[in-house]
Amino acid sequence: MLASLRTYFFEKEKKKRIGERRVQSPGFRRNRKNHYGLLVDASNPDDRAIITAFGEELRREGNRVKILGYVDGKIETLALSFDVFTSLDLAKFSKVPNSPKVETFINQTFDILINLSIKENHKALEYISAVSKAAFRVGPWYEQQNQNPYDLCVDAGKTGSLKEWINELMRTLQKIDYTDK
Repeated sequence: MLASLRTYFFEKEKKKRIGERRVQSPGFRRNRKNHYGLLVDASNPDDRAIITAFGEELRREGNRVKILGYVDGKIETLALSFDVFTSLDLAKFSKVPNSPKVETFINQTFDILINLSIKENHKALEYISAVSKAAFRVGPWYEQQNQNPYDLCVDAGKTGSLKEWINELMRTLQKIDYTDK
């Protein structure tokens, strides 16, 4: 009963925020420099290293990159190269992310937003993906998810690693061809 009430208020807040969303970015184009927003599950140190390297690679190619990580629980005392929010930053009842770092990220007009949390479907990251002002949203495909906020879903498979998923995603994005209308 409590879980269904939480889901109700979570979805109500998400729909309200989606209605307020205004996309001002021209959108992702494969043949130009883009503004990337990366959402990550920052709990695993190996994944943090992969994501940091991926962000640096995108920057070397001339793209702008903003990374926001989520840690389910208390944050470690490590110095990270990106902003992080924790489960302590979630609203007590609805579990909607509620912190200045999250609001700043949501209000940025990314050309492309990528949810790199392929091992677990964190509702907080799904919420941010849904209400973000990003022009194009990419995320993992979860079999049990009825609706998702993404324009493109890439299946992580049962044994796929984060690095393999990123490589597959980037190959897929290279095949996308937009024509200006």
